[in-house]
Amino acid sequence: MNMDEKKYIDLYLQARLNGYSSTQEHEQNFQMLDKIASKLSRIEIIIRNRIDRKMCESNKDWLFNLPDGIRLDVGDKTQDHDTLISRQTFNFWVKIVEHYKIHNCAFEEDFLDSFSFKKYYNKNKERLNKYRLNNYQKAHIILLLTRNIRNRAFHNENLLKLRKSGIPRLSVKIDFNEGKFFYFSIEPNMIVKYLDDILESLGVK
Repeated sequence: MNMDEKKYIDLYLQARLNGYSSTQEHEQNFQMLDKIASKLSRIEIIIRNRIDRKMCESNKDWLFNLPDGIRLDVGDKTQDHDTLISRQTFNFWVKIVEHYKIHNCAFEEDFLDSFSFKKYYNKNKERLNKYRLNNYQKAHIILLLTRNIRNRAFHNENLLKLRKSGIPRLSVKIDFNEGKFFYFSIEPNMIVKYLDDILESLGVK
């Protein structure tokens, strides 16, 4: 970076830079955003199309018959199915998957069978108590982690930050066992690999 510190602070503001260990980390975060933006967009588009196809199998007008608590993320009155599909947030799709319990439609079974969260952070669990994670649970966690990365990336937040304990900030808290929580995280240097693995499972090299 050839810019002096004072000019850099003037451009990005000290309040923002306080969330980074240095201006170098701030720049590294931009570099990470460059690497993952198109990957996240591809994943989002493909997954929403898979979910829509699954929902259309039973009701082609499912978007206009949503359950209580789930609303379309648009303010206009368009009735065009494809337009509505393209305008929904990733959070909308996660809600649809959760409500209808269609987690496995988002990912291939063989991908989930061999998927291990330890690959992306060695303290991630492969078992909840004595039971191995099943494919429903894996798909649920992958969707939540991907939403976390997507939201932080597209809101220009720090993807590289670690908690004081050393745990990555890119984490989700899961409760599969009646009040007992488990955290699943992704190391900053494994974000690209994580997204590439998802893309490959979706048929994108």
